[in-house]
Amino acid sequence: MNRRNFDAISGIIANRLSRRAVLRRLGGAGLATTLAASAGADWARGASQEATPDAAADASLNKPSAGWDLHIDAKLHFPGDPEAIAHHYCKPVAGGLIECLLFDSDEPDARLVGVEVIVDGATYEELDAAEQEFWHYHKEEIPKVEATLPDLSAEEAAQVVAQIKETYGKLYILWDPTQNELPTGEPSLTILH
Repeated sequence: MNRRNFDAISGIIANRLSRRAVLRRLGGAGLATTLAASAGADWARGASQEATPDAAADASLNKPSAGWDLHIDAKLHFPGDPEAIAHHYCKPVAGGLIECLLFDSDEPDARLVGVEVIVDGATYEELDAAEQEFWHYHKEEIPKVEATLPDLSAEEAAQVVAQIKETYGKLYILWDPTQNELPTGEPSLTILH
């Protein structure tokens, strides 16, 4: 994935392009195309931060909390139980980043237990060596954590995974729900090398 395709994620969503326009704009390739197309036009509309007539009609679309719709499940995030699933809900945000909120389940009352920040390869290469140690390469991590995309078809999931593989993630665990029912202990960086 090149920097242009990665940077296009925020622009496409901010411009509220339709699914077909997303595919045309990126020529059918790239993470932005795959994420927006796989998650559907509602995902792109939900991530828009611009005030539009549609957004004014539905104020919930005009908040930072809108658009966390790409669902990825992964193991090995919690030291207390490596088999426990961390439910990631992801969206592109300002600055060319993708961020994921991590929950302890996919139920409506799930607890926020972490955050993952995702950057493309070019951005990762700009980081100094000491900072790079805190990041994991998704091409290596995805098979280890047995990542799945439960809300997508097998074909859509394969397209998303193919694009995410060439990105890097930094994983902040706020607390380990497998060790305590309350958010106790120190937050940590989980390094999945």
